[in-house]
Amino acid sequence: MQNQPLPGRVRPAAARRATAVVFFANGAGFGLWAAHIPAIKDGLGLSEGELGLALLMLAAGAVATMPLAGRCAVAIGSRPTVLAVGLAFAAFLALPPLAPSLAVLMATCLLLGAANGAIDVAMNTHATAVERAWDGPIMSSFHAFYSLGGLAGATAAGLAIWAGAAAAPTMAAGSAVLLLAVAATAPFLAVPPLPAVPRAGTVRPHGPVVRLGILALLGFLAEGSLIDWCAVYMVETVGTSQATGAAGYAAFSLAMTTARLTGDRVAARLGPERTLTLSGLVAAAGLGLAVALPHPLLAPAGFALAGLGLANIVPLLFGAAARVPGVAAGDGVAMVAVFGYTGALAGPPLIGFAAEWTSLRTALCGLAVAAAVIVPLVPWALGRRVER
Repeated sequence: MQNQPLPGRVRPAAARRATAVVFFANGAGFGLWAAHIPAIKDGLGLSEGELGLALLMLAAGAVATMPLAGRCAVAIGSRPTVLAVGLAFAAFLALPPLAPSLAVLMATCLLLGAANGAIDVAMNTHATAVERAWDGPIMSSFHAFYSLGGLAGATAAGLAIWAGAAAAPTMAAGSAVLLLAVAATAPFLAVPPLPAVPRAGTVRPHGPVVRLGILALLGFLAEGSLIDWCAVYMVETVGTSQATGAAGYAAFSLAMTTARLTGDRVAARLGPERTLTLSGLVAAAGLGLAVALPHPLLAPAGFALAGLGLANIVPLLFGAAARVPGVAAGDGVAMVAVFGYTGALAGPPLIGFAAEWTSLRTALCGLAVAAAVIVPLVPWALGRRVER
């Protein structure tokens, strides 16, 4: 039975709600950031390549802290790790719009990326423990709250830009709200820790897990790139105002939220292989629409389709990784996550560099190709050695 009472002060329902708040706060913070990227870029007079350098610092910071966050979650527990890095992420969110130069922006992005990488690992580790205590599949719902937070953050940013508010005070206000939200979860996050898995030595990549990881890399590459670049595309390629430009990210986040709320039911009905194949097709079609028809209405529609397609690719791959024979569930998920986050972190700066050499529209065509490549790789990735 789900939501069974557990000994002591552990309350799975409260832990689930509190963890959802953390996911929401992380998504809202990135929604605020993504919607303000065009304003920050214009304020400093940056080229696409220079913006790509700043986004590369986001990736570098995250890569540096992800392993450390994982070790901290094991050593001191996922709850204190979530609180510490969640508060750091909320605080650092206020820094990028204050940067007076590219060098300072790169430094602030390094800090923000470090906190974001750490909270990503910590909150997903904690969510796994909450799901185990809940005794039922609820991981997709946490990711839905992340997407819902992204929608809320982008919408709030769009309204603030429309009202004439500058990026710095808006993101400072958002930072303060998110600090309070994360701090408020502290009494409710308690959950039994995940059981330790004995290891003979260093965990090595496993063939079936690597194949799943390659799909995760492609899916996360497209998702991470759209988070940082769709608002810029709306403003600079489609030609919308900055306030309207936030609609592209908002449409993407709303579609992802909707798809993740229904993803478990869709996968149960169609099966993981069909769902992944359909997801890749829809994502590729949406990205193709957005770049082929850069219209103020059609581009957001394309981003929404992309969100529908990309939403459940990674949750399904995490589930498959947890069922690979001969690999501990946690190790399988962790290895797929490494591949996925590599794509998410490398994608945005790569798009910036490609846009500098060609155009942003051409660079985003590469994301449509990445989504399309997922389709023929699904049967190969979900091989016979992966139990379904």
